[in-house]
Amino acid sequence: MVRIERDICTISVDTSGELLHKRGFKVLINKAPMRETMAALFLQQCGYKGDEPVFDPMCGSGTFVIEAAEIAARLNPGRGRAFAFEKLVTFDPAAWENMRGVQRDAHTDARFYGSDRDAGAVKMSVENAQRAGVGHITEFKQQAISDITPPCSKAGLVILNPPYGTRIGEKRKLMPLYQTIGSVLRDRFSGWRVGIITSDATLAQATGLPFIPTGAPVQHGGLRVNMFQTEALL
Repeated sequence: MVRIERDICTISVDTSGELLHKRGFKVLINKAPMRETMAALFLQQCGYKGDEPVFDPMCGSGTFVIEAAEIAARLNPGRGRAFAFEKLVTFDPAAWENMRGVQRDAHTDARFYGSDRDAGAVKMSVENAQRAGVGHITEFKQQAISDITPPCSKAGLVILNPPYGTRIGEKRKLMPLYQTIGSVLRDRFSGWRVGIITSDATLAQATGLPFIPTGAPVQHGGLRVNMFQTEALL
């Protein structure tokens, strides 16, 4: 790409190729998919470090669950994809493979869970996790949000990306869903922290969960979304 402005010529070379958020494993996706890089950002905002269980009760194609598992397993992002810089004359394949193959100590005792009311979503999550090499530390099951219970005895993080209304359904019709989410989490998930991504504070407040102050919104799919999170529920 060459850009000329008055007497300044700027030459740019694409060294990425495919968009950087594509890790190379999530072949199957559901509606309004969460980008892998965004999932990593939101997990970090929730203070996730890889040493606790993570549960997404509206997992879609499994992005949050798989990303959390990869972080815990200390797997290098981008390990399963190619980059445009590999075609440059100066590219050193041996040095690249040496760097990409670095092994780091993993958190071996954490497990990661997802559920969805859609059987197709559960199936694609399982297949995506297997492709990513984390099928052995992830579990997915089909169930409605009203039926969820803690997937393990150790409390951790519940994180989910419900529909916002501006993309999939109308906000008014989504109020009962958010109310159910809040009721179930308050009643059954004592000790767990919660993170909910949504573009609408009204929907978040409909859960009745004790959210701490939010940070700056993030651009996601043309929308400004926030992470609404709690401390450990009582």
